[in-house]
Amino acid sequence: MKSIATILKGAAPALALFAMTQCTTTANASAGDEKTFIVGPQTADCTGVAPMKCLQVKENASGDWTNFYSNIEGFTYEPGYEYVLKVKTENIANPPADGSSIKYTLVKQVSKTKKKEMAPNEKTLIVGPQTVDCSAGAGRMKCMQVKENASENWTNFYSSIEGFTYEPGYEYVLKVKTEKIANPPADASSIKYTLIEQVSKTKK
Repeated sequence: MKSIATILKGAAPALALFAMTQCTTTANASAGDEKTFIVGPQTADCTGVAPMKCLQVKENASGDWTNFYSNIEGFTYEPGYEYVLKVKTENIANPPADGSSIKYTLVKQVSKTKKKEMAPNEKTLIVGPQTVDCSAGAGRMKCMQVKENASENWTNFYSSIEGFTYEPGYEYVLKVKTEKIANPPADASSIKYTLIEQVSKTKK
């Protein structure tokens, strides 16, 4: 009859292997629930249940900024800085009808970088997902629909934005530079608009 010591000695490697497997599985699951966010230096007007201010977020430097309708527990936002954050995501069981189904918790603030403030001749434009027929001078044209904050009504935009390519079906948030044009043509805008940054592009 085998002694208890012999049985335990034979079982030890199996128990150790089981423990290592469990630890690896748990670590992989934990890592899978983490992601990196880049948070922009300015918020943007957006509409959830009601008009609000949204953080501008993307997951990689080459992506477009998107509105972030939730909050990040443990993170304090200060306008004028761009952040790189590592966050943990958790699914929320039975979330409120007007709330997110995902909870975001700050794991680590990787960096916080001061960004230059917007100059007096810079502004933010929200561009609507559809153009409309409009009249300019003696002819008719298609006008983009533009407003400067989410609570305003859309207005016809009779000019163009240098460096910006419009694609119908998307709502854009753009940072543009404005310059006055000396002696513009009678049927043209007196302001030149140049794209500085496409903050976000959202399918509508």
